[in-house]
Amino acid sequence: MIFAVVGLVLVGVVGVLNLAILLVMLRRWRELDAAGGFPTTGAVSNVRMIDRIPNFSAHALDGTAVTERTLLGKETLVGFFSLTCKACVEAVPVFAGHAERLRAAGGTSLAIVHGDDSADSELAAMLSDVMDIVIAEDSKAELSQRYGAKHYPTYAWYGPNGMVTSAGVGLAALRTELAAT
Repeated sequence: MIFAVVGLVLVGVVGVLNLAILLVMLRRWRELDAAGGFPTTGAVSNVRMIDRIPNFSAHALDGTAVTERTLLGKETLVGFFSLTCKACVEAVPVFAGHAERLRAAGGTSLAIVHGDDSADSELAAMLSDVMDIVIAEDSKAELSQRYGAKHYPTYAWYGPNGMVTSAGVGLAALRTELAAT
């Protein structure tokens, strides 16, 4: 009889512990969803280190034509942002710091803003103030798909030869890159 009571108590303790872990995970999941929906630490970009700047043709918000040839011959930072991503707004000052340093070194920065009506968005206006080139794309995200960006914010550094030198997802990954360079 004593073994049955001990067994039931043990099952009850394990059940309560399991419930507590589940509640903590659900709370964290909601926090991540509110912060942009994708974990910023340890996240892996779909932009691979062997990738080159893809062929593309688009128009920047200022009306200038932009192609992959515009970015070749100098170091380039490409940032991918979404109108539905709260973390993207928080990433703008960090991207601004990178863009400023890159511009001083002769490089260029490109921001791609994804979402319907992204051209008239507040996020695109914020990025236009700090990035060299800003391209707005609709919900089809053709340019983001061509680069391999599936999560936001994502960044990719390209060398003068057009080969990716660093890529990451999330604000924490970009901050780490800032500290490393």
